[in-house]
Amino acid sequence: MKTHEIQIATFLESLKAPQCRRIVEVLADGPKTETDLVRKTKLSKKSVELHLDLLLAAKVVVKRKSGASTKLSVNKKLFLENSDWFQTVRSILGTK
Repeated sequence: MKTHEIQIATFLESLKAPQCRRIVEVLADGPKTETDLVRKTKLSKKSVELHLDLLLAAKVVVKRKSGASTKLSVNKKLFLENSDWFQTVRSILGTK
């Protein structure tokens, strides 16, 4: 497989759990701490930690130190790259 194909497969695999998608949806609104995610997603702390590990490993979510806390945010570059692929397929399907 090509690097880009592996990236898309990893991206999709990381989003298969509804909890991961919920975390990404909350982070799409802007950077949050893990505590913010627990509160806004209504998931347990353990569930947020588990699913964040998957999202961080796939680089769908990134961590940044912000003063005394760590902020998590969506990797916009990765989302845009993958949405380009979906857009390409969508345009092909629209022409048939």
